Formats: sequence, structure tokens, C-alpha cells
Amino acid sequence: MNTAIDTFATGSVVAAALAPAAVDTFEPILRRLLAGTQNFVKQADGRWRPCGCQLGLARCFDYSDLMAPVHRG
Repeated sequence: MNTAIDTFATGSVVAAALAPAAVDTFEPILRRLLAGTQNFVKQADGRWRPCGCQLGLARCFDYSDLMAPVHRG
């Protein structure tokens, strides 16, 4: 098993989908909304937070929770 290494700088924005294990921690209604690709911004503590008002979640995620992150700027 390969462990993904987070090489992004603080403040980086990536487009990614959440891993199924991360999505499964939410209520069934939110799971449908979280299943697609979203933008995430890297926080100073190394965790990732959904950007803007896409979902308005206050929860942060680990890099391992993101599937196929693509740099957005």
C-alpha cells in the first residue's frame, strides 16, 4: 500500500473527491452532496477544509481523505 505524501503549501487549493471512508462518517443526506469533486484549501495545521460556500462545512480533513487531488491555484 502506498501512502500519499502531501507536498502542497499552506493555502493551496485542490479539487478532489472525498474518500468513501470519509464520506461514510456523515448523515445519509450529506453523503450525496459530498460524493462529488469539491475544492479544498490547505490549512496551517496541514489539514484540508472545503472552500467557499460549496457546502459550508466547518470540518477539516486529512490529506489521506482526499482522492486524486489536482492543484487549482
